[in-house]
Amino acid sequence: MNPHVNPPPNLLDTVSGLPNRQKFNADYPALRGPGATLVMVTLADARHFNEILRALGHEWSEEFIYQGAARIHRLLPPGTTLYHVSVLSFTFVLTGALAQVIDRLTASFKTPIFCQDVPVVSRAGIGVIACADFSASDALRAGLVAAQDSRGTAQGWAGYDPQRDTAHRRAFIILTQFTAACAAADQLALHFQPKLDCATGRPVGAEALLRWHHPTLGAISPAEFIPLAEATDHVHQLTDWVLEHALAQSAAWARDGLDLTMAVNVSPNNVAQSGFAETLLRKLDRHRVAPVNIELEFTEGALASNNETVVAELARLRAEGVNIALDDFGTGFSNLAYLSRLPANIIKIDRSLITPITAEPRAAMVVQSLIALAHHLDYRVVAEGIETADVFGLLKSWHCNEAQGYFLSRPLTAEAFTTFLITNGSTTPAPSRADHVKVH
Repeated sequence: MNPHVNPPPNLLDTVSGLPNRQKFNADYPALRGPGATLVMVTLADARHFNEILRALGHEWSEEFIYQGAARIHRLLPPGTTLYHVSVLSFTFVLTGALAQVIDRLTASFKTPIFCQDVPVVSRAGIGVIACADFSASDALRAGLVAAQDSRGTAQGWAGYDPQRDTAHRRAFIILTQFTAACAAADQLALHFQPKLDCATGRPVGAEALLRWHHPTLGAISPAEFIPLAEATDHVHQLTDWVLEHALAQSAAWARDGLDLTMAVNVSPNNVAQSGFAETLLRKLDRHRVAPVNIELEFTEGALASNNETVVAELARLRAEGVNIALDDFGTGFSNLAYLSRLPANIIKIDRSLITPITAEPRAAMVVQSLIALAHHLDYRVVAEGIETADVFGLLKSWHCNEAQGYFLSRPLTAEAFTTFLITNGSTTPAPSRADHVKVH
């Protein structure tokens, strides 16, 4: 590839023949002069490269790296040194002609890289940073962050964004803290949002909502940490914690003579593992919680995926009486055809459909019709996001089964939930809902 320096062999990458990261670190003080800009090019993300490795093997994957390096090198101004700083990442430093080089790189990587006559799409990322702001190691890390961010941009490249980098670092910290949080006695907690029977106004259940108060990060929103958990194996650990504590609370309510359902959000990643149903049934038996008093909530997309394991596991639970709910209905696929064949018996209508029903006649017609259709298919209907008395009144007139939302109650601690039950006349057992159990 004819790099413009001739370092000793231990400073050359064995695949590309280019100067490696150690050589870059040694050269960087001389490279980071006034106006110097580092450009980082990553040929593919790790997942894509693993797909190439599995499909083509190591020899072809190394050819992909070599040809990608050669392509970058051909586009650089004469005298520019290209460094191979990690398996898929290359970097160089410019003091001029930056725009032209970036334009050439982004245009070039729109076409495949040929590996022994096989075209391979690269999905390259291109990151740009000002060298003056960084040491050698920090420059490489910042360049990699920018290159990764560039895959979400229309122009195909991205400058370093400190705020996005801070978010990446925070996400990494959160990911490393899940195990400690589950083991600690004072970090994770469940709050419970009451679900009211629309006809009587009495509390008939609760949705368990996970809260995390980290000792140094403070309160971490579920909207932040749950997607991170679902992208990793931590989701199984977290789900197990939630189920154990939700079932313990459900058992406590039962001992107090309260017939309340406990709704728990479960990731499809949990149910995609064979044996989930049996594990949950053993937990129910150990806590002495009736299956009919538990609801598992899934998004529409999870249940519409037709994953055979997911469907089989949920069908097993439904056969034992566990309730299965389609959560956030109306925000995903909303394919009414699959309502007749999914192993579910509850529809939770999303707040985005509920909120406008008092102001928009067509929105009201949609919700009213959906409730009627769901009832014809033997689904129980729960409306989410109730924020006004008028909305609650309409849902009641349309024979919606249950409702939850800030107008009725915000999520409460277990102690506050008990007070809410007393205030709302539920200190005696509510009617059993075993008659609603129906296997589809």
